[in-house]
Amino acid sequence: MNPISLLNWMLLSTVLLGAWWLCYWFLLRGERGFAYNRAFLVLGPVLAAGLPLLPLAWPTAWGAQPVALSGVSAVLLPTVVVGANGASQAASIDWAFWALALYLSGAVFMLVQLGWELGRLWQSTRRLAREPGDGYTLARTHGTLPTSSFGRTVFWDETLPLSAAEADQVLRHELAHVRQGHTYDRLLLELLRVVLWFNPFVHLSGRALALTHEYLADEAALWGAASAPFSSTRSYAHLLARQVATRLGFSVPLAHAFSHSQTLRRIAMIHKTSPVRRWKQWLALPLVASLFIVVASGRTAAQGGPGPKPAAVLRQGTPPPPPPVPMGQTPQPVSSPPVYTYVENMPQLPGGGGNKAIVEAIQRNVIYPKSALANHTEGRVFVSFYVDSEGQVKGAKIVKGLDPAIDAAVIAAVQKLPRFTPGTQGGKAVAVTFTVPIMFKI
Repeated sequence: MNPISLLNWMLLSTVLLGAWWLCYWFLLRGERGFAYNRAFLVLGPVLAAGLPLLPLAWPTAWGAQPVALSGVSAVLLPTVVVGANGASQAASIDWAFWALALYLSGAVFMLVQLGWELGRLWQSTRRLAREPGDGYTLARTHGTLPTSSFGRTVFWDETLPLSAAEADQVLRHELAHVRQGHTYDRLLLELLRVVLWFNPFVHLSGRALALTHEYLADEAALWGAASAPFSSTRSYAHLLARQVATRLGFSVPLAHAFSHSQTLRRIAMIHKTSPVRRWKQWLALPLVASLFIVVASGRTAAQGGPGPKPAAVLRQGTPPPPPPVPMGQTPQPVSSPPVYTYVENMPQLPGGGGNKAIVEAIQRNVIYPKSALANHTEGRVFVSFYVDSEGQVKGAKIVKGLDPAIDAAVIAAVQKLPRFTPGTQGGKAVAVTFTVPIMFKI
């Protein structure tokens, strides 16, 4: 199976994460299953980055039959297009190179930005005195930083006018971030944003995950309250509103801050008492199955084939006649080596590149005949050849011709192919046949 192209990977990952995000937005966003939503939001970008890279073309091959030409039993390569200027019709701009350069530039920019934010966090907190606690470290900020948390550290602003009950609620909130490992989710999403920077849905997922973390921490703060549930909820909502008003615009990069993260939504959520509708969560299973099929279809389309190749398929045909036997000798049975259409490891040109490299090599060699140009002859030619167990190109012939001069030019182009790395089946070098469609267009 050919490696997936960068552009196809970017497209598939965007489609996949877009579907994942829409499922969250319309079905799960308003539900109180916060732990489920947290896992859902983390899993989506992971699948978007990794799923298109897996060898998943097999679902689209169920029940599919290959399209065959009369007299052809071979791998059908992508079409070679030859114009009036012959090989000069190949793209003058290396789009693959520039796409890779653009992608890497964006990834490097995002990585530098992440490093900058981590550096700012370290610079602003490195001199704070720390006190060990039960499973966490408390760093008093003396009003220089808001109450927040990162990793196992709680940054505590002791200058805030909080009652003992309010201070207990805020501390429980930050300890929930610490003990539930929210920072590691955040860092994972930041790294996935580096990889998927072109995908708008990964940025939306990061914001939604940060809000879900706050929902979980708010739930933990209220669950451990010693007062009555109603009065505790009301006082906690009042505390949230008051802290945001006093700390507006004052934040620590990458840290979970008690006084931020869409406070109005948090207040609305802590007053919500409706039960979680589990049927919405089960919808993730058919969604994952559908995304597997979508990605498999996208990979198949990108590779130009109907699905995975069988392990090995012998070419059907009449073997060549045996050589003449001298008089007086008993003819011995002659067995010609088998010619395969598909094998475990297909023949490759020097340097690899798969089928794309073969097509490009033929395109460089084909010259549009002057007689065909003068007669405005256009159309498609099918040529077949096989690569023997030594890597030599042999047996080039026209399966479907167009014009004698064009057919001769195609045969000449195929015969100019360099020596291949032979294909192997069961660890043994074998002969493998190919068919190439070549389009001549003025």
